[in-house]
Amino acid sequence: MILVTGGQGYIGSFTLKLLTKKKAISLDNYSRGNRFVKKFSKNICTNIQNKKKIIEVIRRYKIETIIHLASFTCVRESKKKPNIYKKNNFINQITFLNQIVKLGVKKIIFSSSYSAQGFNKNNSVNFSPYAKYKFLLEKYLETVSKNQNIKVIVLRYPNVAGSSSDGTLGERNDKITRIFPTFFKNITKNKTTTIYYDFKTKTFPFRNYIHVEDIARLNLLATHYIKKMKKNYLLININNKKRFSNKDIFDLMSKKLKKGKFIIKKISKFEKTKPLYINDTKQLNKLMWKPKKSSIEKIINSNIKWYRRILHN
Repeated sequence: MILVTGGQGYIGSFTLKLLTKKKAISLDNYSRGNRFVKKFSKNICTNIQNKKKIIEVIRRYKIETIIHLASFTCVRESKKKPNIYKKNNFINQITFLNQIVKLGVKKIIFSSSYSAQGFNKNNSVNFSPYAKYKFLLEKYLETVSKNQNIKVIVLRYPNVAGSSSDGTLGERNDKITRIFPTFFKNITKNKTTTIYYDFKTKTFPFRNYIHVEDIARLNLLATHYIKKMKKNYLLININNKKRFSNKDIFDLMSKKLKKGKFIIKKISKFEKTKPLYINDTKQLNKLMWKPKKSSIEKIINSNIKWYRRILHN
């Protein structure tokens, strides 16, 4: 049996949609999840720091593999609330991971972040608490995999976006701000959108986006590959070779919605105009994965259907 922590959240709900109820169970306290997605699996409503409940779940359902998604996921929020992120995204995580190892779980698939690349003590000031704690957990799991003979796959997700093609499932998190819903709200309400620009390099910041359904499929493939993995630890940087700026996204969305206005402001000196790019094609080929739905057009089209459903109803 597979346990998906954060199973009622954005990536978790799409992952569980691919897994059958007989093979997977969700653990989520609904602090940032969506109760309407529970139809895809049975959910145990609890926190990962609830030791008694974790013991009960691991033993009762004979958990062999954990897809660990439970965490807060906003870079900007982590900068504003570093203490909350330290507790939730690091201290509580270490406690949980220690516990499941003691309970005999031998396979862990950990959701990390592309933003964790290049972190070290010398440049830690330039990294968000979110990226910092993801990196530290990666190193912790690498040590655990060697010392405890546990199989670990770390997946460094890029920016995850998109909704189901029929507009019935997507992200719904009122705690944080995301580019796609913000642009949709501004455009449909005829508000002016602020887009940031680096006047020195004459470029808009651009990012790497992967459709959430591609990420869910990757998680599923990881559960198959981890069973036959020869090494104990595998880290993969996930990326889509095509990258887009916020201006690209705004232009495409406003074209679809047939309206939209914006202003340009100078980007913060702490904001990177482009992310690091590491080609992990060889590693991804081991999982037999390639993105199928991650064109920016498909992401925007699916999001528009979803936002029209949840924001205008």
